[in-house]
Amino acid sequence: MNGGEGVLFLVVGPSGVGKDTLLEAAQAQLGDDPQFVFARRVITRDAQAGGEAHEAMSPADFAAATEAGAFMATWQAHGLAYGIRREMLDALKSGRNVLINGSRGQIATFAAVWPRMVVISVTAPPAVVEARLKARGREDASAVAARLARAVPIVGAARVVEIANDGAVADGAARFVGAVLGAANLPLVLRRAPLDLLSDGIAMIDEGAYLVGARQLKGVAAVDVEGAGRRVRARLALTRDAGFVRRDEIALSASLFERLGLAEGTKVSVRRARVAKSRDVLRKKVAGGRLDAGEIERVMGDLLEGRYAEAEVAGFLVAAAQNLDLDEVIALTRVRAALGERLTWDAPLVADKHSMGGIPGSRITMIVVPIVAAHGLIVPKTSSRAITSAAGTADVMECLARVDLTRADLQRVVGEAGAAIAWNGRISHSPLDDVMNAITRPLGIRSMSLDVSSILSKKLLAGATHVAIDIPVGPAAKLKTPAEARRLAALFGAVGAGAGLHVEARVTDGAQPVGHSVGPALELADVEAVLARRPGASEVLRAKALDFAGLMLSWDPSVAPGTGRKVAQELLDSGAAHAAFEAIATAQGRHQRVSPGPFSRRIAAPRSGTIAAIDGFAVSGIARAAGAPHDKGAGGRVLAAVGETVETGTPLLEVVASSQEGIDRTEGFDTGSLFTIR
Repeated sequence: MNGGEGVLFLVVGPSGVGKDTLLEAAQAQLGDDPQFVFARRVITRDAQAGGEAHEAMSPADFAAATEAGAFMATWQAHGLAYGIRREMLDALKSGRNVLINGSRGQIATFAAVWPRMVVISVTAPPAVVEARLKARGREDASAVAARLARAVPIVGAARVVEIANDGAVADGAARFVGAVLGAANLPLVLRRAPLDLLSDGIAMIDEGAYLVGARQLKGVAAVDVEGAGRRVRARLALTRDAGFVRRDEIALSASLFERLGLAEGTKVSVRRARVAKSRDVLRKKVAGGRLDAGEIERVMGDLLEGRYAEAEVAGFLVAAAQNLDLDEVIALTRVRAALGERLTWDAPLVADKHSMGGIPGSRITMIVVPIVAAHGLIVPKTSSRAITSAAGTADVMECLARVDLTRADLQRVVGEAGAAIAWNGRISHSPLDDVMNAITRPLGIRSMSLDVSSILSKKLLAGATHVAIDIPVGPAAKLKTPAEARRLAALFGAVGAGAGLHVEARVTDGAQPVGHSVGPALELADVEAVLARRPGASEVLRAKALDFAGLMLSWDPSVAPGTGRKVAQELLDSGAAHAAFEAIATAQGRHQRVSPGPFSRRIAAPRSGTIAAIDGFAVSGIARAAGAPHDKGAGGRVLAAVGETVETGTPLLEVVASSQEGIDRTEGFDTGSLFTIR
């Protein structure tokens, strides 16, 4: 998204890995976009010799052209001379992105000519490469063997991304194009929209805009628009109407356009902005009074209709956070649920689960739900997206299947698969949450009472009868002490009983990450490893999931007392839970799987010693800096555990992202803030 100079993508790899195929696929997708140029190589090979479409030139003419300065770079390989015309250098200087089928041995040459370069190293297993070389029939067996034996290291590149092209062309092409879009220079052309607003300014972008990370901009409330040293903040609106704003444009509402002060046609960049610390609501509660159920219902109704000023809303929520008794919390829970539309199920027992969060990689819900469903209980699980963490359950599930289900979708999915793992935003999300969260989150207002009310109102809306609550405790968790966690567990039980729910809350260990990874796509891989019983799957994740699945199965009268965990383990070990998970994903609607980002860097131990602690909050922070959860391929793999002895230089964390920009944003993190080594 940076303006100015373009990015040179040097595509390298041995013959047979499919560079030409990937470049052709990328050109079919991006070739019409003026921001991308696909270089045609000049080769001293006859035009009819086969292979890539190239510009043929005799050796003598090639030498003369080189002498005349016609090329930005030349090299020799396999008895032939190769060259890239100087026009490609001009394209880069004008801000366009250039893709070149290059040579591993000439990386340093290209880097010297154009330092803003990304090397895309295409790889494939030797057996696949051998089959491809033999199939094209241009060389005999000895020549093929020689090519397979030739190993050229990637040297001289500051930025390298590896693309595995070992399967279907579509899969390799998707990874290849994703890598290009993740690092390209892709500014937008500024336009003035034919509308104005009396309050917040609006920035309109086409939903398919080729921005770095912009295809993950859904759900981002505000953005910063920057260009020529000027910047404005705007509320983001995505459109699908190409006639209103083109894919390479951004249209600003009139007042916002004037504030930015740049001419139409200026190239600007767009980045996520922090949400403003402001919003609505009120109360007489501010004066310290106690409210009965009727008063709470009236106030919540007015709040939902937006009748209160922001200062009034903030004052009420501060007072409520500090002074709600049990009856008030129960009444607030019931009112929040009553203002939404409750689902009903034809079953005496409807199971649900919630985690207080704060522990990276603790994605047990996606294991617990299929275990319980495999037993035969209904689990219409609705989950949130990430708020302050690197991934919410809905973000992780969305890497595999659709999660933005309607109420009708949810009922169909549960009817087909016995369970669902959906986003609560379109189903069990209380409309009051949007109003209240707009104040509590930016102002950092924290309250057990408000949290319990919000969580249990969602369970009522989802039609649950029984709810399990996970309350992790640890230095970086939301709950810091066991005593604090026990008070919260008791409050959950009391409010649940008052609101008509059977609630069991368990205090769990939150001292370190539960799974191996943090970030949507990475956490999905952890979950599937446990469900598929793969070697190396996280034992901690498996054990915690079995504990909660066992608790939920114990609610079924047909399960003998004390045997819930044993039944859960049998369902997991038999493969029944994995089959149930696959059925859930299919019923919700599978889509192209999101894979971990191809860009990465490793953080190593600065000294030898024993890992005494891992700061989960800091791990989530670095994953968010890399782009998670909006970039679902971003995150981090935790490579060490508490109690493990490490040497200086031992890898502790691998950060991944879908763009180099994401990796660059993590450079400032101090290893000491992530891992305590003693």
